[in-house]
Amino acid sequence: MPQKAFITMTGVSKWPVLNSLWAAICCNDYFPDRIYLFVTRGRESDGALLAEWISVLTEAYGRRTDPIIKQIDEGDFASSGKKITAVMEEERGFGNEVAIDITPGRKAIISSALLSAVEKQVDHVFYLYLEDLRNAANPYPMIPFHLQHFVDLKKEVWK
Repeated sequence: MPQKAFITMTGVSKWPVLNSLWAAICCNDYFPDRIYLFVTRGRESDGALLAEWISVLTEAYGRRTDPIIKQIDEGDFASSGKKITAVMEEERGFGNEVAIDITPGRKAIISSALLSAVEKQVDHVFYLYLEDLRNAANPYPMIPFHLQHFVDLKKEVWK
């Protein structure tokens, strides 16, 4: 049976990483068997804290999943894109369902990842859109639900 892989990355803020995963698990029935957290240089402390948060969140939903942390360099788009692509290829090679979350990352890294997602035919491209960014630093359940929209761009845009 195929497993589920979830690919995310650090950005300017920590909450988008956790909130998008939270939305995928609780509201979209996407509980990943593996979570890849790409941590950009200079955000290592964010990565360590996020790894803890991810483990606690997944454990609260019944199955602890410790993220696999991978380093990328925000300024080296080609290398970062290749590392993200390699994970997509490996997971697709195993026949697994692959999701990439583009909510938290910086534009240059997300652009590389998105191009790879299209080419490698990932199953989901998740994005947690907030209508009002005043709530961006809050945990997922504390953001009014009418102001947030968790979308799968693969299903909604690339039909």
